[in-house]
Amino acid sequence: MFKVMIIDDEPIIRKGIKNILNWEKFDCEVCAEASDGEEGKILIEKYRPDILITDIRMPGTDGLKMISEVKALIPDCKIIVLTGYRDFDYVQEALKLGVFDFVLKPSKIEELTTIIHRAVEELKKLKNRAEEFNKLKKLFEQNIPILREKFLYDLMYEIYPNTEEILPRAELLGVKIESFFLLVVEIDTDENKKLSQYEKNLYLFGIVNTFMDVFSDSFSVIDVPLKDRGVAFILQGGNEKEKLHNLISDKCNYLQELLINCFGFTVTVAVSSEGRGIMQLPEKFRECIEALERKFYIGNGTVIFYNDMSGFLKFEDYSVLEEYQKLLLDGIKTGNEAIVMKRIEDIKKYINSLDHLNMEYLKNFYWGIITYINNIRLSVAMASNESKVESINIISLHNMISKSENINELNDLLKEVSLSITAKINNYNNKSIKLILRNALEYIHQHYSEQLTLNDVAEHVYVSPSYLSRMFKKELGKNFVDYLNGLRIEKAKELLMDPKYKTYEVAEIVGIPDAHYFSRLFKKYEGLSPTEYRDASMGE
Repeated sequence: MFKVMIIDDEPIIRKGIKNILNWEKFDCEVCAEASDGEEGKILIEKYRPDILITDIRMPGTDGLKMISEVKALIPDCKIIVLTGYRDFDYVQEALKLGVFDFVLKPSKIEELTTIIHRAVEELKKLKNRAEEFNKLKKLFEQNIPILREKFLYDLMYEIYPNTEEILPRAELLGVKIESFFLLVVEIDTDENKKLSQYEKNLYLFGIVNTFMDVFSDSFSVIDVPLKDRGVAFILQGGNEKEKLHNLISDKCNYLQELLINCFGFTVTVAVSSEGRGIMQLPEKFRECIEALERKFYIGNGTVIFYNDMSGFLKFEDYSVLEEYQKLLLDGIKTGNEAIVMKRIEDIKKYINSLDHLNMEYLKNFYWGIITYINNIRLSVAMASNESKVESINIISLHNMISKSENINELNDLLKEVSLSITAKINNYNNKSIKLILRNALEYIHQHYSEQLTLNDVAEHVYVSPSYLSRMFKKELGKNFVDYLNGLRIEKAKELLMDPKYKTYEVAEIVGIPDAHYFSRLFKKYEGLSPTEYRDASMGE
């Protein structure tokens, strides 16, 4: 039941509202009455009504202030104001404060009933919405462990769609990663014996439970199952930093011993260097994968620390930069300056986050992108039928890149070249859109007197109907039908000036064979019927 409260300094008004309306019919009950605003405030705080019916002006009470306080206390409360004053400035101020509706005293019972009905319907919608929201919230909270696992998995494999959402998403899922080590535990499989899916899942379950037993007394542990790699574990904590290496090593050896004795299989464990913050998780995962690949030399059933691999030949992993390069080039090809600027900033931010910079590689990286951009420029010039194809001064740019001493200089060069070709592509695309639209409009003007459809016009200009429809809306601010009808009405106005044409003949000439529909359409656009328009025009 919804709670209703009535505030009015006239007892007869309060009694009338309480007794005349059938409150049960509206699923409501009158929970309290008050004769003035001060008493009303006390009862409002006590009962927190869903619907408040109140006089706006009562002795010793500022009605607007009271309404403001009620909305602050109960935002969803539907406030219905009763007033005998036709003070519309006062009414407008109350509406700004969120009053649901007004009733002027004396009021008809039907009018108040209608308002109460609307208020109850809105309250029911709010209640249903709140219930659905609570269901979704409960479902979300139940699935947080799964969502957290997928989030960390996507992050480690660098398939998270938007880097700007990582930190807010981590906070939402309760993932807090500061100083950490990443461990990847991989099952050592015999090439002659393939594990079934059931055996894999069973082994992984055993690894996770055993790992938690071994490590959870010294570390805070988050586990993340991996594709074909076993399980990753994020370790945080550990009291004495200088002894962490030995502590992790001892626990890993004990883990391996337990797994082989209890489950009969061996595992190799890769341990990353120390990471700081969730954004370094992908980098530490790459370190673990690189360490596991050295199992070829060290053997199965071992613990491999990434920091111990200094004797092996290492290659800098710039695969992330290659992905950023693809995203930048895709943005340039669409002619979207905002995307291009975002991608260039992403490249700069990522490079600045690297611990070690190989300037020669980076110069080659920037040179490769700019060379590719030059090829795009040549393609645009050819598509535009430019008589003289203007190319980038390759030699000059190469010298500038070679002489660059920092990332900012390289990035500024990339930005200049990227924005230049992006502007050309954007200009070309806009010209192409305008050309298509111009051809479509010419076709409509030639065939408006026929039974013309959007499909007919789209087929003529070689685009899809949906694409052409969006083009009309974006460029002309109206859809295809409105444009065609507007054109037909303009042509009809010209013909109506000639008395030799009857109204139904004008309708047929402009492509609207139904004379009644033509009359309705004409009046919609001009405010007059065709006959009235003709008479008015002749009179002038």
